[in-house]
Amino acid sequence: MNARRTALAFATGAALLAATPVFAQPPGRAPAYGWRANHYHPHHYRAPAYVVYPARPVFVVPLPPVVFGPPPRPVVYVPPPRPVIYGRIPVSPGFQVGFRLGL
Repeated sequence: MNARRTALAFATGAALLAATPVFAQPPGRAPAYGWRANHYHPHHYRAPAYVVYPARPVFVVPLPPVVFGPPPRPVVYVPPPRPVIYGRIPVSPGFQVGFRLGL
């Protein structure tokens, strides 16, 4: 009984091993009418397509000219003068004494 099971297992394994090439794809020279003919399309190597964009024009605006001259004079604020009284006193003919009195 044990030999019979061993022989049966051996025969089953040999049959399965012999049937494995059936599940593989057919060779390239064989006509294919099923899934492979409709879905598998071998492609030859194609170089990748490069997209080249033209360079954008660059406009450079020149800077305004810089003129180095003397610095501006400083602004000086002068307070208004104090009120003053001016006067002349005649002392003799041709001679006068002047005065200025600040308030």
